[in-house]
Amino acid sequence: MHKELEQVLRFNNKWKLSGIQKIHYNSLEKIVGGYGTIPGKLIWPNSLTTTPEGDLAVKDSGTGQIQIFSADGQVKQRFPYGFEPIKGLGDITCMKNGVLLVTNGTRIIQLFSKDGELIHELKSPKINWPYSYGIAVLKANKIAVTDWSDGGKINIIGVDWRMNAVLKTSSIEGFHRPVRVVANKNDEILVTEGQLFGRYQGCCIKVLDKGNKVKRTIGPRYGRVHTFENPSGICEDGHGNIFVSDEGENCIVMFNPDSSLSTVLVNEGLLGPSGLSMLDHGMIAVTDCYNHCVKIYRYK
Repeated sequence: MHKELEQVLRFNNKWKLSGIQKIHYNSLEKIVGGYGTIPGKLIWPNSLTTTPEGDLAVKDSGTGQIQIFSADGQVKQRFPYGFEPIKGLGDITCMKNGVLLVTNGTRIIQLFSKDGELIHELKSPKINWPYSYGIAVLKANKIAVTDWSDGGKINIIGVDWRMNAVLKTSSIEGFHRPVRVVANKNDEILVTEGQLFGRYQGCCIKVLDKGNKVKRTIGPRYGRVHTFENPSGICEDGHGNIFVSDEGENCIVMFNPDSSLSTVLVNEGLLGPSGLSMLDHGMIAVTDCYNHCVKIYRYK
């Protein structure tokens, strides 16, 4: 037993520069939702984000609804986001002012208030790709949107938020089915390349620098024995640790900032984990799609 404890402490010491003294595995703290169509219940939750107030905004592709849950799991608001031509491929994120940005598989990007009011539909001839999937807010009044045309692109959209108008767009090419996208505090862009239908290239994480060049690729193989099957959700904590949900392997993986260390945080109880979002106090939330709920785990 002493040797086992010594090995755990030695392992965790390697993570101290990442702000982690101890790693908690499969430490389920709360379940939000459950199967159903009434307020507070979910059918096919595929994406979520954290609001400035600390609430969880969950996009449910099964009902076409967005629900706002408080930190204790109580539903505060519920409203529809409209037509979705391809189920499960949209995304939701939140700006610093609390406005929710929603993609639903069309070219249109919707803006909702936290009370469910449709503020605006961001659309323009400059948005010339067929479908918008993953979405992230960047600095300098820009957003990033993934699409699968020509193999896969990350589209950078400049927006005048006072007028809710698209100023210009540009594309970063060379991706393979990019799913989720997130921007970190260094203004780098992190992208998951998934395998939603069949076997394609990808199965990895790509990190883009400020010049939108790929500076690092994580996967398909990571660690000694693990390989990504269908990486989907991605987020980063305040120390730069990267978290990825793998829908194919039904797990959540954590990497330290330079991806030299990795560990599988959650490897039981998940079925189709999709969206990820950071919470306070060493917690992370994941949409457990086929279990019809959101699960909150402690990782440190």
